[in-house]
Amino acid sequence: MKTCIAILFLLLGGICCAQGAADGAPPYQAAYPESDAAAAWRALAASYVRKALKDRTLDADRTLNARVDAVMATVGAAVAAIDARFADSSWRAILIHDFGYGAAAFPGETILVDAKFVRTLQLNDDELALILSHEAAHVIAGHASVKLSFMSAVLGKERLPNARSALLEFLAKDDYAAAYRPTAQLQEREADALGAAIFFAAGYAPQRALGVFDKLATLESREGQAADAHDTAAVRKRAVSAVIAELQGFRPGRDSN
Repeated sequence: MKTCIAILFLLLGGICCAQGAADGAPPYQAAYPESDAAAAWRALAASYVRKALKDRTLDADRTLNARVDAVMATVGAAVAAIDARFADSSWRAILIHDFGYGAAAFPGETILVDAKFVRTLQLNDDELALILSHEAAHVIAGHASVKLSFMSAVLGKERLPNARSALLEFLAKDDYAAAYRPTAQLQEREADALGAAIFFAAGYAPQRALGVFDKLATLESREGQAADAHDTAAVRKRAVSAVIAELQGFRPGRDSN
């Protein structure tokens, strides 16, 4: 089964990349060494944690932290099982009260999670697993690095000589996020697809997990639209369900492992 998941994992990534070209979102060439890009994003994650420490917004609920840690460990093990690059990685999920984003992934296998979001939606472990799998998929697909390459393409490497300068410039103006949105939308779809494969490998219950999209749909109805670059919750639920159904369709006898 691991082989089947890994193959689908790669196919989904290829399909999403091809869709990006077909839909007009340019496939940005890597502008900075991967290690430099990762370091810039890790520094940003660390700054969020430092601010949370200063503001005393790191969530201190031991029970909730233990739940999130256990789910993150299982999801991380699933990633390691299907992507050898992360075989020795140690994933961390850090709860911050009122972080402002449901969850955000950073290179270095760190995911920041909004504790208020978890409590408001009353997320069960299966729903948490699906969300953390989606965020892990962003890291695996290298989405953060693409964002910096986009900045280099827009302003030129001479103005943005390193990854840190590209990240700071991106964060400085909302206009950049708006211009990046078509690519971001494709990345979110890719993260949903790859995340579904990770979730399936982690062994959680799909039907209990898919309920998170119904909860997100309720939030959308209150706010009048889907959040940021994501598709609507209903569209995402169908896409994730389709990937899980395809994986469930594999027969054990077809997998030599």
